[in-house]
Amino acid sequence: MIVFTCPNCHSRLQAKPGLAGHVRKCPRCATPVTIVADEADATSVADPNAIPVDDALPGQEVVPATEEHLPTRRLLERLNREYHYMICDREHLVATWANNGNGWMLRSGTSSLPAKRNRDKLPTGGDFQLVELKIAMMPEGKRLSGIRVYQLASRWALTVLDQTDDAIVEKIDGPGHLNREQKNAVRQAMKEQFMRPVWEQSTDAMEYLANMDFHSPGAG
Repeated sequence: MIVFTCPNCHSRLQAKPGLAGHVRKCPRCATPVTIVADEADATSVADPNAIPVDDALPGQEVVPATEEHLPTRRLLERLNREYHYMICDREHLVATWANNGNGWMLRSGTSSLPAKRNRDKLPTGGDFQLVELKIAMMPEGKRLSGIRVYQLASRWALTVLDQTDDAIVEKIDGPGHLNREQKNAVRQAMKEQFMRPVWEQSTDAMEYLANMDFHSPGAG
């Protein structure tokens, strides 16, 4: 194994020898890191405390920009300050975000806890979906105009919620989808957070949350 150090967060990482020269995102901070076999701190002995990057998911693989390969645009560059965001595991709502200065809030029963002060409660792995609630300002007030879902990396994605608000976008692997339990959780949370006029006229979004289509990445 090649054991090396992320130059940004200094996490110990390890990769299979065949990945020498490849570029991967650090699973901890998402910084692109070149896997170099002859680093001073590289060794052929596996480190049980190092984070493996050799089983990188598609969102962790990085193609360096060249004349032939221009940088690809991420599905989401940053959180839209006018929108609201939620994160679901396979059954429940686990975190929410709004542009109110509180950062990401973790759901704990019926209460919410700031992620910045509860890092020990951030899960290190799981099947997570980032839900974007598109809020538009109409003459009659705020209205829900659509929903978009993004698949997050299965490892270390939520460990960045105590950092900057936008750090989570680096953990997006691709378009996501919601199952029945997740749709129910999002619908219930919307009704708790917003007055009825905000969402009741959003036909496409509410139909999406109520239907049996568990493969589409959103509506509206």
